[in-house]
Amino acid sequence: MAHDLNLTRLLPASPAHVWRCLTEPELLKKWFAPHPVETIEAIIEPHPGGRFYTVMRVPDHGDTAGDGCILIADPAKRLSWTNCLIQDFAPATIDPEAGGFGFSADLQMSAEGDGCRYVVTVRHANDADRAKHEAMGFHDGWGTAVDQLGALAATL
Repeated sequence: MAHDLNLTRLLPASPAHVWRCLTEPELLKKWFAPHPVETIEAIIEPHPGGRFYTVMRVPDHGDTAGDGCILIADPAKRLSWTNCLIQDFAPATIDPEAGGFGFSADLQMSAEGDGCRYVVTVRHANDADRAKHEAMGFHDGWGTAVDQLGALAATL
């Protein structure tokens, strides 16, 4: 779709280990943000309507919280969430004046060889939000984080 950003990686771990890194808060905190940014808090409730909440500590900028809602949770296959809703499918408030924008993230995993094909599709409501997300460093930032995910999952 025109408003999507996409990222694909072949990770050196099984889909089951990748799933654990996506849904176990202590594991997610180890890879979710590209270093030197740290994920200092995570609440992941891997079921439809569950909470997807993180707090990232950005050097010289402070802490940034992100709250969302799980849409799809199919273990070791697919995890989708959005920041347009919060827990239990309640509407979220997004402040565009503060630089916020709505999106949904759809992560799909499938076994490939000895690893996992990991495909991320991030959907935006319009071209402006997609362009803003891309300009923030989507490909480098999410790409680095996914590489960190693969390295961690390979150790499980």
